[in-house]
Amino acid sequence: MSISKTPNHVSPTFREEPGAELGVVRTVTLVLAAAAIMFLGLSLGSLFDQAAYVIPLWQVVAGTAVFGTPVIMAAAAPWSSLRQLRILHGAYAVTFATAVVSWIPAFVNGPMPADAAPWTVGLTALGTVPAAVAWRSSAAWIYLLASALLIAPIRIIADGGADPSLAFQFALFTVPVCAAFTAVVRVAMSAGREVDVATSAARASSMRAAALTARGEEQAHLDALVHDEVIATIFAAAGAGRSDSASTRAQAARTIARLSELNDAATNVPELIHVDYFVQGLASSITETTDAAEFVIDGNRHAPLPSSIASALIEATVEALRNSVVHAGGDARGDIAAVARSVRLSLSEAGVEITINDDGTGFDPAAVPANRLGIMVSILGRVNALAGASATVWSEPNRGTQVTVGWVQ
Repeated sequence: MSISKTPNHVSPTFREEPGAELGVVRTVTLVLAAAAIMFLGLSLGSLFDQAAYVIPLWQVVAGTAVFGTPVIMAAAAPWSSLRQLRILHGAYAVTFATAVVSWIPAFVNGPMPADAAPWTVGLTALGTVPAAVAWRSSAAWIYLLASALLIAPIRIIADGGADPSLAFQFALFTVPVCAAFTAVVRVAMSAGREVDVATSAARASSMRAAALTARGEEQAHLDALVHDEVIATIFAAAGAGRSDSASTRAQAARTIARLSELNDAATNVPELIHVDYFVQGLASSITETTDAAEFVIDGNRHAPLPSSIASALIEATVEALRNSVVHAGGDARGDIAAVARSVRLSLSEAGVEITINDDGTGFDPAAVPANRLGIMVSILGRVNALAGASATVWSEPNRGTQVTVGWVQ
């Protein structure tokens, strides 16, 4: 089956994804690792120049923790869950803050030149970004402000208080720079979370659409049962005087049992169904019936449909296609596959309409027996019995068949 649509209609798509928010966090983790490697390259000179001012063991441990941990996190990201990644980011934010604060007791040979700042104070974003990933918004912003304000006393200690104003200026400058990164991460994660919520809702609606399709299948089974069992039982009972009454009773009992089974298996469906999932259910039903029908969608609609209407329209479409496959025949050479079939769904806020066409052998509607359930019950009777719904069948011998079912709100 091929599906085409007009430009003003966006057909629903359904993908199984690991989660949009998880994807955002994994991307942030990779970017953080890249930033750590970049900062390592930029800080190598400072690391060597400032080695004489701090305890050597601290320099090695702090440098390894600050620049190495993000790379390990990036390597683990593809196999980590969202919760695990947030824990890793939170742990790194704490590790980074510990490295920054521990510089104070590790500083043993000061003061440093006024133009030389401790290498840890120039990397504040490496800590604030993981905090934005790991914690709630309020905690992330508090961490950012505390990290930025901590820069001032560290710089004052480093240069022996030579120029406190420069230290405070650097701290204040750090706030908006880190805030920009924090805001981007928070917005991206929030957007990913909203996508996940919408995806979850779409899957739930898809399940309801599947239930609707299942109900249509049950109705088709019921129609077949009425045709094969109920009417046969009625005819047998009407002629009971001329037939074996025991056989008639057995047939009636079997029919009642099958009706009970269908009643027990009835599917609960919501009163309203979103139009996107009506389209999905219709497309799935068409595909299950025949893979040689073109499905075209015109227009759009935002309001949901009553599930009883959606069910009836899908069932009528399926029955019309089934009749076409069985009875439309082929061309003059007997090529059945040459019969062209199409289903056009027209959507508007006023209602919906489905037109099923084939260019097969056609038939004379007036010659169709009244007991042909496919036309009389499954299409015309079932649809026309619903408020606002209508169904028509047009056909002529050798000119194809057109079945139109619709509903006006």
